[in-house]
Amino acid sequence: MTLVLFLGFLPTIARAQQGDSPPSPKAGTVLHTVRPGDTLFDIARRYLGNPFRWPELFRANSSQIANANLIFPGQKLHVGADGRPTFSPDMGAVAGPDTAATPTRAVPLGRSIAGQSMSVLENSTLTGRTLRPTVRQGEMAAAPFLIPSRSRLTGGELVARADPTVVSAATLRDQFLLFDEVDVLLPPGIRATAGQKFGVYQLGPEVRYGPVRSRVVRPAGVVQVVALGTGRAARARVTAMYGNLKRGDILVPMDSTPSPGTVRPQEVTDGPVYEVAYVAGGVVLPTLQSYVVIALPKGATSRVGDIFELLSDGSALTHGRGDTAPANDVAQASVVKVTSEGATAVIFGHQQPAVRAGMRARLISRMP
Repeated sequence: MTLVLFLGFLPTIARAQQGDSPPSPKAGTVLHTVRPGDTLFDIARRYLGNPFRWPELFRANSSQIANANLIFPGQKLHVGADGRPTFSPDMGAVAGPDTAATPTRAVPLGRSIAGQSMSVLENSTLTGRTLRPTVRQGEMAAAPFLIPSRSRLTGGELVARADPTVVSAATLRDQFLLFDEVDVLLPPGIRATAGQKFGVYQLGPEVRYGPVRSRVVRPAGVVQVVALGTGRAARARVTAMYGNLKRGDILVPMDSTPSPGTVRPQEVTDGPVYEVAYVAGGVVLPTLQSYVVIALPKGATSRVGDIFELLSDGSALTHGRGDTAPANDVAQASVVKVTSEGATAVIFGHQQPAVRAGMRARLISRMP
């Protein structure tokens, strides 16, 4: 049985297996017919706008789902009534607006896009709880990205720890800690003000995909200006760390790209297939919350919030006869940053600990 892992202590939701169809649906209730490969996680993302609301689907369909790990193609699951969410943490599905039971709080599921009115949520709250953004701001800020190999990342520089006492050179630290005050050189041409924030970046390895060469840039942290010196000199405080900050790290003005709202990506059929160019961290078995960078060939586009499925090639079943098994669905990743060279995505679910550079990445959901 193929398993999908999710954050925290959520149980795994297995992909749908073959089985029998459920009883006839209740009148007035919107239904979803389970297809091979469906999970409660995916269905909650599509209809409720938040994949982590899958327990509400499980409770509302408990009469035909005995085990949350097992749903079957052909089953018809209650997912809402009259195009509205009708679930709350304390109640099951509501049959419709005419039910005698106390109605749960319900809001429209957002504007219609391309005829789909149930998978887009924008500026809404469900069951009294504000929807989380499609991508967290922290995921965007900490995401590594690619630049052309011959390009230079120009900016300011971390120079030294600011220490008001007289210390010997042997005790000076080349690495910095959270809340340290550091002396910096601001980027050329920047007229900074007290309180302004700068991203701290480090150049990573060069990566190749096909004939293309790119350079990895890794965010290391954030500093905030506390005082200005003369010329480009300033003093700043470390306010966030994503890695080891050290002397010589590059200062660049913070990216002002706003965090996405609550609009959800739309399912894509036969989406384009690209290549994973880089897996961050050098870990042997990348898992949930690991970053991958997907190379975007010339003319290809992606948006923050897009979802990719990572695929590994199937095994050869015979020797020299061209009999190869289908590709394996390894993981799912959500795009958190896009540059001209690639799309950085964070892994939010996987079936196999087999994420690696060079594997294929297929677009399965696109932001409208």
